[in-house]
Amino acid sequence: MTGMEKFFGTVRFIQHLRMKIIKESGLSISHALATNKLISKVATNECKPNGQLEVKPGNEQSFLAPLPIDRLPMVGNKTAALLRRMGVETIFALSRIPVDLLVNLLGKNGIELWRKAQGIDETPIVPYHEQKSIGTENTFETDTIDIRFLHKELVRMTEKIAFELRCNNKLTGCVTVKIRYSDFQTLTMQSAIAYTSNDHILLQKVKEIFNKLLDRQLSVRLIGVRFSNLVAGSSQINMFEDRQEMISLYQAIDSIKKQFGEKFLFRAAYI
Repeated sequence: MTGMEKFFGTVRFIQHLRMKIIKESGLSISHALATNKLISKVATNECKPNGQLEVKPGNEQSFLAPLPIDRLPMVGNKTAALLRRMGVETIFALSRIPVDLLVNLLGKNGIELWRKAQGIDETPIVPYHEQKSIGTENTFETDTIDIRFLHKELVRMTEKIAFELRCNNKLTGCVTVKIRYSDFQTLTMQSAIAYTSNDHILLQKVKEIFNKLLDRQLSVRLIGVRFSNLVAGSSQINMFEDRQEMISLYQAIDSIKKQFGEKFLFRAAYI
């Protein structure tokens, strides 16, 4: 966002973007503006849910100082327990420890942790990277054994991310399905397929994998679908299997969804 303040202001721009996201997607969003990725990440976590925060240049250390040490990335349960045994509870206290002592305690990670406690982060912003996979998952409020409901969810999720593939002019060559049961046992299975972005092909493979994974005696807590091995391109027409009606149908579906939104048109399978 650097440089935007010369026009109508970084804060104003990001607030406008936030309201646009909320209006168009209906999703809540939290964000924080800061001089580096570390402070922005910590501040975003502090203003959740659905909040916004600005840490102005020069205020990085004062913002971090009162926060508990486990608010810092890199400080997991073991590191936090070690530091607390030393009487270190806040990031301010951590920032006062000599860097040599942290190196003796944590090895080379001690240097990076000391820098973070000072609010220093020089990680570059990468504006674009090639997407390697696309997926979605759903954790249910109540564990379920309703197979019909689970199949409807699979249809909804598959249709959603297949549409996203087509919007981005991508094809997938690998389908992965994930199931987590009520006892938190998690299973995944993947299968290579001919490159495609067509719902009916992907749905057939997703249901096939799901049925292989499913244990009907256990309640399901979560299901997920992921497409990987993505390449640029549009689905090739199969001379012997694809009818003109099917091709025209996909074109019409995508046109309607792009114009009115995904929620206005979906398969009857999950009504």
